[in-house]
Amino acid sequence: MQLSVRLVPVGETTLVVALTGELDATTRPVLAAFLDPLPRSRVKHVVVAASDLWFCDLDGLQQLALTHSAMRRKGGGLLVAEARPSLLRLISLMDGQAEPIPVYPSMPEALAQTDVDVYEVSGPPTPIPRHMPLLRNLRTTSPGEDARDRPRPQKAALSLVMSRSRGLREQTLRQRSTLTRQLLRTAQSRTLLLSARERCVASLEVLRTSRVSIQSAIDGRAAPGTHDAVHDHDVSGQERRHVDDRR
Repeated sequence: MQLSVRLVPVGETTLVVALTGELDATTRPVLAAFLDPLPRSRVKHVVVAASDLWFCDLDGLQQLALTHSAMRRKGGGLLVAEARPSLLRLISLMDGQAEPIPVYPSMPEALAQTDVDVYEVSGPPTPIPRHMPLLRNLRTTSPGEDARDRPRPQKAALSLVMSRSRGLREQTLRQRSTLTRQLLRTAQSRTLLLSARERCVASLEVLRTSRVSIQSAIDGRAAPGTHDAVHDHDVSGQERRHVDDRR
């Protein structure tokens, strides 16, 4: 399910954010694109109109909490108005935090906490139908036929669209979980490779040190041996000359 975000400035420093749809891990970036720039603007008060927000999980609530903290540092805050019972229960779990999100049952009560004096609620925009199948050759109800027994192609088509949407959403969540696991395995493999590299570098340093020690020992032993060979050669030459003199 998608998330629709509508921004309505209603005061000098007050902004109404009307949400429609579902706010979860997949649609949180959509809301973040609108809320993240607000701390750098003149807006101090953000009122979330949540009457049409059908679903919200912890990821979506965390985004609202981050914006609330940023607005609090500017002297304002984020307020939620007309929230559904599921969202109210979720927000109540955050009462123990340092900066809980204020909740109000109506928009006028929420806007009374801002710089807005009068607020007129405008009607929702007329939805534009998209991707709806064309219905042809619809048979009319016969005199003895109940209208409830007549097939409803529009309802069947809508159910099919909703079923496909849920299937796509579940597929997206599964793919996200798979990518997260692969990323975790990649990080673990990288850690193992770095550890093996450090061990190889340490072993190479030990081999280099051993090589220097062995080479020094070889050089130290070769010098005395060379001197003895020269001395033996001189002695052998003297003995050979002594034998020749006798002859």
